[in-house]
Amino acid sequence: MTFRTQIGYFVLLTAALAAPCMEWSFDEKEPLRSDDGRTVLTGSATVAKGAGITGDALRFDGKKDFLELALNDENRPRREMTLSFWIRPETGCTEFPIVRSPRRDVVFNGSSGFYWFEAYTADGRQLYNGCAHPRRLKSGEWHHFALVYDQTGVATYLDGRPTGRADADKATGELRFSGVPWRIGGRLYESGGKASGFFRGLLDDFKVLPVAKHAFPEVEKIKRQQRLNAAGFRSNAELEQARRNAMAARFGKEAALLPFAVAGVSALDRLLPDDLFTGEIGAPVKFTAAANERENRQLLLLPYGGNNLPGVTVEVPGTLTGQDGKAVPFRFKVSRIEYAKLPKPSPFMYPLERIPDKLISGDTFDLPGDALAPLWLEVFVPAGTPGGVYRGALSVTAPGNPPLELPVEVKVWNFELPRRNIVPTLVNVWERDLQTYVPEGDAAGFVDLLDQYCTMLLEHRLNPVVLAHAGLVAPWVRKAVYPDYRVENGRVVANMEVFDRLVAKYRRMGLSKVAIGPHYNFDQTKLGGGDWWTNIRATQPEKVWSFIQTHAEEQGFLDDAVAYPIDEPEDNVEFINRVTGMLKRAAPQLPMLLTSGGANYPDPSIHGVDIWVPILHWTNPAQRKLEQAAGKPVWTYVCTGPNYPNPNLHSDTPPCGIRMLAVGAARFGYDGFLHWAANFNTYKNAPADEPNSFAAGEGTYIHADGSGRPVPTVRLKTLADGMEDWTMLLMLEERNPAAGAAIRKKLEALIPERKYDPARPVALKSPKEGSFHTFLDGEAFFPVYDQPELWLKLREEIGEALNN
Repeated sequence: MTFRTQIGYFVLLTAALAAPCMEWSFDEKEPLRSDDGRTVLTGSATVAKGAGITGDALRFDGKKDFLELALNDENRPRREMTLSFWIRPETGCTEFPIVRSPRRDVVFNGSSGFYWFEAYTADGRQLYNGCAHPRRLKSGEWHHFALVYDQTGVATYLDGRPTGRADADKATGELRFSGVPWRIGGRLYESGGKASGFFRGLLDDFKVLPVAKHAFPEVEKIKRQQRLNAAGFRSNAELEQARRNAMAARFGKEAALLPFAVAGVSALDRLLPDDLFTGEIGAPVKFTAAANERENRQLLLLPYGGNNLPGVTVEVPGTLTGQDGKAVPFRFKVSRIEYAKLPKPSPFMYPLERIPDKLISGDTFDLPGDALAPLWLEVFVPAGTPGGVYRGALSVTAPGNPPLELPVEVKVWNFELPRRNIVPTLVNVWERDLQTYVPEGDAAGFVDLLDQYCTMLLEHRLNPVVLAHAGLVAPWVRKAVYPDYRVENGRVVANMEVFDRLVAKYRRMGLSKVAIGPHYNFDQTKLGGGDWWTNIRATQPEKVWSFIQTHAEEQGFLDDAVAYPIDEPEDNVEFINRVTGMLKRAAPQLPMLLTSGGANYPDPSIHGVDIWVPILHWTNPAQRKLEQAAGKPVWTYVCTGPNYPNPNLHSDTPPCGIRMLAVGAARFGYDGFLHWAANFNTYKNAPADEPNSFAAGEGTYIHADGSGRPVPTVRLKTLADGMEDWTMLLMLEERNPAAGAAIRKKLEALIPERKYDPARPVALKSPKEGSFHTFLDGEAFFPVYDQPELWLKLREEIGEALNN
């Protein structure tokens, strides 16, 4: 560092230190004067004696109360700032957090489900982002918010944890200073002479610091103690003693001597390693399912005293006993939930360091004493199992201790989910990645590996797309395995042996949609350069598709077959109509499926589409209803977006958001579901911590082990639960329309639809406008995210209606 640089750094540091630390505890005789007496807030709010985090707090009435902070060249933050405060909203409050500069120098406001933050630099750059809460913040609870500005951008924190960032493209310099006072707690917006944006609740410990503070250990400590207090405990020791007492009450006094407690947790609760669990201890593990259905729970083993507990074994029963005393087979499986690093969160999500994702099979587990380590417990009820209640136990044994027998109960409804997937789906298996695990020339090894992935999808009620991406695999794989359609001497030549064998096998397992034919996006027709349509024409597509239709009919699956030749052509209407016209001439009995990408489908300018597949957040709802009324199904799909709080398959999406992908599609009238990839970037050299970082793992809910074999995830199991929910809903509507209609009314009340102006047209290429016209308002699913048990209760009602 040069002498001149040292002087400059010293001046900046001196300026930062000279700016006052403006802090308000609201405990003094003049509560609006800062604790150092140098700065006064102006406006109105009521002192709430003894109601703060410590001491007093300010109460805002949600109608007219607001404060203003006047800044000047002496007290304003410049190159660094930390804005922090505690708030406790009251019922009816809609503003979280509560600070906004009328000139938008700094903005930190939003709702209980979502907040935005913004800062402008002195040179005119905008730093802007938002953050969605996995569940809405509740009234009556204290929360700490912090907004931090430094030379890298703006960061936000909730309850001491990082939540969102807006990074600068270069060093930020000073904050913009307009000289207009900041508003706190109210009058955050003004329009037409009317003010809005009023906080209702308590504010405490308000600070504006001239330094960037990125760690809040004192906040995390307070929040942990609050969680203990809310559960009725003063300390961790009291909590552990209560666990021992609960174990003794459930299993006898000897159970209090075991080195752990045990608890069952819903599959829709996401448990993070540093969570504090204060739920029920020792309750029986209960499932409710139909025959031919999987159901999932989490099993939480809690070591005492912060001690690690290696070598714990969990033995699951092979049979349960029915009410008649007979042993009936059930298939249980227990897995360790592996916490994966997530280098980059999905948009608007908290940057969580470790995400529960992979499910590692086993029966012996090492449990950490300083972090939660939930296990995943799955039961499959075999087809033909009679309805009734079945009971048994699983055994948990820590080395040197007697086994604990934990009661298990499965209520089986007296109906069976069909073997065939009645909800139409298509999910791509990324075949390119699988070839990296087999030596060149090992066609049988490649097919065996592909079969394992396709089978795993089918076992979870998802139809795999089989051998479609010939252009992405090595030439030897393509030649040995793929149909590789081509015309030679005027005749179509295709190697259908492997395709036919796999499709026949999968149809016996429940496959209900067969994607067949060349996929032009991943073929030489596009990759070779030049005009796409010219390249397709060169392959003599009419002959190829005529052959495909005839072959599907001869093999007996024409009724299930779909053509999926192009993917996401967006608004290329002329090209799409050329392809659909060609298909209608060559294979009129083969329905064509079309995905949308960044356009709003269905669209009346596109002709010949038999199955529309708009992406979830770009749908033309009015046209969707017209197409469905005309007998054309409209599916939906997700592909790296939309982002939370909309349902999707990002690895950092809470489980309920994944299950709602299927339930929400059913609720909003879609007819099927497509997904772009189950195992994207599972190739041999993929990063071990995150195979698909660009989309937070969104296309990778089946991982690969060291040999390439498929590894399931919490997301796969959760999506499968949603597909079974959807299946049950369709079954009920078919068997008992009145009961189905009543359930739909309750589902519509649980997940509200966005209201929009039907007079506003939805254009083909207007994603923002199209998004506005869909149900996706960013908070439509928050009611069920807040209380996932409400959906589980409704699922029980569906099952009971079918049961009766």
